[in-house]
Amino acid sequence: MGISRMNRVLLSLMLFIFFISGSYAQDLRISVFDRYQGGQDRWMRYTGIGNALYHHIAGLAEKCLLERQKNIAQLETASEWKDYLEKKRDVFFSGLEGLEKTPLNARLTGRIVRENYSVDKVVFQSLPGFYVTGCLFVPNQPEEQLPAVLVAIGHSQAAFRRDIYQQNILNLVNKGFVVFTFDPAGQGERVLYPDPESGKSLIGSSTSEHSYAGAQCLLAGYSVNEYFIWDGVRAIDYLLSRPEVDPLRIGMTGISGGGTLTAFLSAYDDRILAAAPECYITGYRRLFESIGPQDAEQNFYQGLKRGGDHADLLALRAPKATMVISATQDFFSIQGARETCAESKAVFAAFGKPENLTMVESDGSHGTSKSSREHMYRFFHENLNQPGSSEDQKVNYFSEEELTVTPTGQVSSSYNSRSIFDLNKDRVRLIRQKSIAASPGEINQNRQLILDKVKELSGHDASRAIKSVVYTGKIAYQDYKIEKYFIQGENFDCPIPFVFIKPYTDEARPLILYLDPAGKSGLLSNPEEIESYINKGYSILAPDLLGTGELANNSYKGDSYIKDYSFNIWIGANLVGQSIAGLQSSDLDLLYRHIKTRTDVDLENITVVARNEICSSYLHFAVLNSGIKKTVLVNPVISYEEILLERLYDPRYLWTAVPGAVEFYDMPVLESLLAPSELVIIDPVSAKGEVLDLNNLQDSLWLLEEVYRAGNAEDSCSIVLTDGVVSCSPILGYL
Repeated sequence: MGISRMNRVLLSLMLFIFFISGSYAQDLRISVFDRYQGGQDRWMRYTGIGNALYHHIAGLAEKCLLERQKNIAQLETASEWKDYLEKKRDVFFSGLEGLEKTPLNARLTGRIVRENYSVDKVVFQSLPGFYVTGCLFVPNQPEEQLPAVLVAIGHSQAAFRRDIYQQNILNLVNKGFVVFTFDPAGQGERVLYPDPESGKSLIGSSTSEHSYAGAQCLLAGYSVNEYFIWDGVRAIDYLLSRPEVDPLRIGMTGISGGGTLTAFLSAYDDRILAAAPECYITGYRRLFESIGPQDAEQNFYQGLKRGGDHADLLALRAPKATMVISATQDFFSIQGARETCAESKAVFAAFGKPENLTMVESDGSHGTSKSSREHMYRFFHENLNQPGSSEDQKVNYFSEEELTVTPTGQVSSSYNSRSIFDLNKDRVRLIRQKSIAASPGEINQNRQLILDKVKELSGHDASRAIKSVVYTGKIAYQDYKIEKYFIQGENFDCPIPFVFIKPYTDEARPLILYLDPAGKSGLLSNPEEIESYINKGYSILAPDLLGTGELANNSYKGDSYIKDYSFNIWIGANLVGQSIAGLQSSDLDLLYRHIKTRTDVDLENITVVARNEICSSYLHFAVLNSGIKKTVLVNPVISYEEILLERLYDPRYLWTAVPGAVEFYDMPVLESLLAPSELVIIDPVSAKGEVLDLNNLQDSLWLLEEVYRAGNAEDSCSIVLTDGVVSCSPILGYL
């Protein structure tokens, strides 16, 4: 039976509405920017706001890079470059100074013998209890010590067992090089979050594993790449323990993530005579313009804020032999690679060896090619003094099973290996010992230092100015109206949308500033809650802070998108010395300035209701601003430290946690700084999102309660436990 013309029209209309609604994920009527009226977009300048958070961070990255360019423009002589590079070495590698070379306890778990070479299966401990699996490929019957090449591995779950890597490894060993390769953390036999039954990752891909663990490291104030680099340092130590290896002829290469480690390790470890990173080198300017910052181990803690870029990694090798291998269609921008190599070439020239930095390009996408491999072989033949043919030859690959090193296929189950999470917990214990806010007395004594750190570490910016507050329309209801606005900045590009809900009167009424991770739609989707507040005598302001609502990041995800959160954006914010909490608290600063100009608000009676992860952002604003009468926090995470100590944390609570903060402050400290104003905390949660019971609350919130008690304001602080489902009822009970 056919569909009538009218039904076809209705169906088309329904599909159209569904498409538009799905695209913007909210009722179009509540869009401040009138998304689609009359068949065409409105407010064309803001049609790209779905990537506003990413673009804002990219703009901050550009400022960091411009500042770096100013600094290096003045450098000419080798002496000037040497001083500059010593500072950059500290930016990249200062954290490695805390790692100690302990016994490798290397053991062989098996050997494979082939016609021209043998393969030793090796496991060693780069740190006590932190196991590394690898394979050493040795040409048969070497008459003298041979040059060795460390081959780093890219983001493949099979790691060095994948054919793309075996092609390089087996050609190199056939050409007379000793070759050592190992599983990066999170790959091969070193899965960081293995399912006990399957051995596969509970988190996802290798990049997700790197970022999931790496975010906890950033939260503790350092980069996870320290462990990746340290594994490489100890791999070289193992190579040098082998009698077949000439310690003065060590090379290194790797593709993609292996190119990353090659660039990092060869900049750090002077024992690497010749380095050939492949399909990684570009520059942060082109990276932010194209694919965005990548997973955690590719980025240093506040790396751009502290003036680092890819060119510095190459320059730190000057004047040692270095070859950058690039692909013209790589997602790592070839233009960035060219610009970076040109900049670094000047450093090699200042050291008198411009010829020691070369760049080769092959046509193709991300990966390797016959041409690039042959350039790499020739490079090591020449620079490691091992003459031979550079022809890339066909080889017989091993199966994954043949190159398995451990009895069970995972270090976690074979040796009860520690993980990066375990190593980070050790650092957290040391950080806790250095805390400047461990008691009410310390909080009072160090109050100004804590507030300074709140601004510095979060990136809270109070310097932004309002150009205008733009009214874009209203939605009328029987008892109240929803007015739609956005704040247009004087010295920043991203708008701040918000709605103001009030009865049909201009009298000054108490205000609820309503903050939700979903933005204003978190309130507008619940008319009953709106009516409850209006009937209670309040007006309501509900904004879309950067990264929420109409400013939610709905396009860019990156290579580490875990449970609906882009770790890449969070990592990008850290690169420029910012945090999502700081960016959102800066938005609140402007909103508060606007509120204080309104004649329809009772400025002595402002209450904030903040939910879930937005609680952290709000607290960063609130401790730097006075005038909020009452704060109601609904389901705030109990602490950042809780995120650090939870192996399988919920990413939503990481999203607004501030990297590096735990040494100086945490959620209870921020909450205590609100004293003596009224504070209500409803159903605080663990890092897993589970509402805490009374015992856990007493362990976690004693500091907050003691600070309020010391200020004779204990009656102003309330902790409320419900059945775990928070409607507006308990909120109304405390307004």
